[in-house]
Amino acid sequence: VSTYIKNIEESTKETTEVKEEKLLKIYEAAQIEIPEMVKRSLAEVTQFHSELLATRNVRLRNELAKQKRALEEIDSKIVELGSRMDELLDYLNSHGALEEYVALTKQLSSLQNELNRIQEYQKILKTYRENKRRIKEEMIKQDKATDEYLDEESGYLEELRNKYWEYAKRFYPKKKSGLVIKNNTGENLLRYSLEARIEDDSSDGVNEVRMFCFDWLILNCEISKMRFIAHDSRLFANMDPRQRETLFRIVYETCCKKDFQYICTINEDALESFEGIMSTEDYKNIVRDNVILELNDDAPESKLLGIQIDIDLEDKSKVTDDIA
Repeated sequence: VSTYIKNIEESTKETTEVKEEKLLKIYEAAQIEIPEMVKRSLAEVTQFHSELLATRNVRLRNELAKQKRALEEIDSKIVELGSRMDELLDYLNSHGALEEYVALTKQLSSLQNELNRIQEYQKILKTYRENKRRIKEEMIKQDKATDEYLDEESGYLEELRNKYWEYAKRFYPKKKSGLVIKNNTGENLLRYSLEARIEDDSSDGVNEVRMFCFDWLILNCEISKMRFIAHDSRLFANMDPRQRETLFRIVYETCCKKDFQYICTINEDALESFEGIMSTEDYKNIVRDNVILELNDDAPESKLLGIQIDIDLEDKSKVTDDIA
């Protein structure tokens, strides 16, 4: 309404009265001869325009008065409603309703925040479930591909089992042994379940033979460019002398046929334990002629690296500061 009234007031200020004399002067300045007939026509047009403006101004003044009355009524209504709102607020305040309203507003805000957190959690949970389902689908595909591979390579796998079985039988002819290769299904990080077994391999001596057979099988598969294998003296610690003798025979036979190298550290008493089992010539060819370096503990220079190294192989803390 206020904008409408402003527009009416600006319209009433505008005037388009055009004086006849002023118009004639404009034409005379332009040195144009204006006939008397044209002068009479201009006078008539001017009079008509003045009457039109008068009528228009009357209409605008009436409309302006009408809109001002409407504006006064609106202002009066606003004042009345404002006064009524103040009365209601005073009433609510006197009865503690506003405090309750503020408390409810805070509770609503808290519940809205909780709702937002729950919705965000639901999105995360949905993403987690989708990823979990995708991973399960991928694992099923891998399980299927693994089964297909085991079927396709059954001949090669059987050859590996036979090799392992032959090594184990050289050590223990009467014990059951074998190599088990299976698809390791389910939730795990290992694609295959691989078990090299020899009956009674829970004992240290048999377990050491089992480890040697498996390591020697890997070397003989020639799946990499590695052409040697190394074992520490701990491998021979609990072996029976007969198993030690068999181990060195297998190593010697294979290295003579293939371009392999076997490196091991073994204590002198372990070597002497099977010397009587071998013939003098075999012991010389297999053992003595292949001794590359003899180590002892009389000084650090006589050890493998030429220095003293204390390695905690069993993850036991050691205090050496107070040792004399």
